[in-house]
Amino acid sequence: MNALRRAQRPREDSPTEPATGPDAAYAAFRRTLLSSAGYRRLITDMGVRPEAIESLEDVPFLDKRAVFSQDIDSWLSEGGIDDAAELLTSSGQSGSFSIGISSKAELAAQQEMTDAMLAAGGAGTRSTLLLNCLPMGISVPTTLATVATPSVHIEMALEIYRRLAPRFSQTVLLAEPVFMKEFAEEMFGGRAGVSLPPTSCYVGGEWVSESWRSHVGELFSMPRPEEESPAGILVSMGAAEVGLGLLGETPALRAARAALDDADLRRVVFGRDDYTPSLFTYDPRRFYIESRAHDDEARTLAITTLGRRMLPLIRYDLDDLGEHVPAAVINRELERRGSSVRVPDPVVAVWGRRPDVARGPGWSLRPEAVKQRIFQHAAEATSLTGRFRIESGGDVPRLHLQLRAGREPTPRMAELLAADLATPAGAPADITLHEAASYPFHEAGDYQHKPRYTARPAAE
Repeated sequence: MNALRRAQRPREDSPTEPATGPDAAYAAFRRTLLSSAGYRRLITDMGVRPEAIESLEDVPFLDKRAVFSQDIDSWLSEGGIDDAAELLTSSGQSGSFSIGISSKAELAAQQEMTDAMLAAGGAGTRSTLLLNCLPMGISVPTTLATVATPSVHIEMALEIYRRLAPRFSQTVLLAEPVFMKEFAEEMFGGRAGVSLPPTSCYVGGEWVSESWRSHVGELFSMPRPEEESPAGILVSMGAAEVGLGLLGETPALRAARAALDDADLRRVVFGRDDYTPSLFTYDPRRFYIESRAHDDEARTLAITTLGRRMLPLIRYDLDDLGEHVPAAVINRELERRGSSVRVPDPVVAVWGRRPDVARGPGWSLRPEAVKQRIFQHAAEATSLTGRFRIESGGDVPRLHLQLRAGREPTPRMAELLAADLATPAGAPADITLHEAASYPFHEAGDYQHKPRYTARPAAE
């Protein structure tokens, strides 16, 4: 068993569990301090004396710009860039690219994780087609499925699915939300009697609403989200720096989120009632995750990687709004409402990207509130791609939405959306609907780049 696996999990015959929690994170800090010249230089330049750090609380937080504006080769703990097995960049949507650097041992661990995920859904005992529709050439190593990688070429993905999925007992689809919705609409929308083997979907890349999941799941004829079935849509959250498997849903967490998708329950469990956060778990043997408090009262997730890896990250702020929620709090409310679902710790609630909010005099609007609304009704959801843009700075939010190619808006769509968004925004929205090809903020048919949901209007 390689060094990474030894660091991240106990051997079956070992009587001890691997170290977890803040002590393990502090040990990772001390190890990185010795092995990474770039890390030592960075915290010294920040005015921190490494010898004065006695606990994790003394260790400074880092972010993408701090880490990746440096010579990344000097940051590595083990070997150099030319020793890496795989390099992967982030989307760069934040204005700064990050880079994932994986060793051969880390790739082997990723394959083990993928195989475990697929085995839980029956792969290994049933023939499985894995349709990888993730952008940027992201690979998905596995020994338990036949992998097709059309990436974000939707016509290729549909062709493989139509022609080859029937040859397998089941299909697993990996994609980002806008692509997955269009795939489902093209494949199943308006086509009665389409019959294919069971399909499970894993979606990531950005925050998704329960209304989106219900709409797309119905197109695939999946079990309802509140059912603890291994089939259906599961959400994952990753980052190029640490891989795809940072945070993930389980069927129980998916069912819990569906059950808590109610303003009164949100207020009790999360202390806010605007929209339901994603609920994730993670492997505490691989990551220590903190909720970092900011001066504006926002709380973001910061990770420390615990295992030995080429690119160690210590108190690395992901800039995603999130915090731990005790499983006991969630389970108490689930029991109170008669649900049999129970979730174990750790549970992390994620509300979306911290910068993604549009503001004006007396109002503010997050993209998540818009996503929740535009997928609530099937007719509207079918007419829209899911791409939109909120402009900041005006007296009211100006919301631009992209219609799907060849689709007309439903009657009073703009009027009803404006009224529904008045409460979360604090002001009625000015709605503009664009035909697919004339939408000015994203090229029609481009699934390689993530939608940008907020922007200030151009200067006059």
